[in-house]
Amino acid sequence: MAKKKKAAPRAAKTKKAAPKKSPAKKAAKRGPAILTKAASSLTTTRRKHRIYIEACAFFPANSSDGYVDHFQDGRRSAVPNRALLTPIVLPVGCTLVAMTIHYTNSTDSAPIAFFLRKHRDRHSPSGEIEMSFINLNPGVLPPDNYLSVTDTSFPDGGVIQDKFLHYLEVSGTGDYGTDGRVTVRGVSMDYVY
Repeated sequence: MAKKKKAAPRAAKTKKAAPKKSPAKKAAKRGPAILTKAASSLTTTRRKHRIYIEACAFFPANSSDGYVDHFQDGRRSAVPNRALLTPIVLPVGCTLVAMTIHYTNSTDSAPIAFFLRKHRDRHSPSGEIEMSFINLNPGVLPPDNYLSVTDTSFPDGGVIQDKFLHYLEVSGTGDYGTDGRVTVRGVSMDYVY
């Protein structure tokens, strides 16, 4: 009788790891309702953003007050003790987290900055609706008296609502001679969207 040949031993099979599927692909296999839920959770991630507005964006409330630029020191009104204003443009629905005003103030007074909003059709109980009041305290800080103040308290949880026009008004800017000077150097804002 002839001997049967032994079969060569088979190489051990190795399992390949299945490629990982994204949550949206997994949901697609399960059905459209789950796909919608997974896709919406991927697109609703809110992230923190920061914007900067330079001093050159600030203008006097009245054109007759004029303004003077000091490249490093910022901008002030040409007539002492006048306000400078700038629009604040943020996406509707974002949440304002912090507003930081950069300024110089070598006087003894503490002018106030107002973060305000007007209704887009200009109808509101007081003309403007206050979002924040920020004191610009005096100070001398070497090497160039660069000061900053941050506010984090805003109405409505800081949510930027539809149908409002927002702006920042910094009062009391100007050159007071030997009594000092108040200038706006800009503003930075942190928001979540």
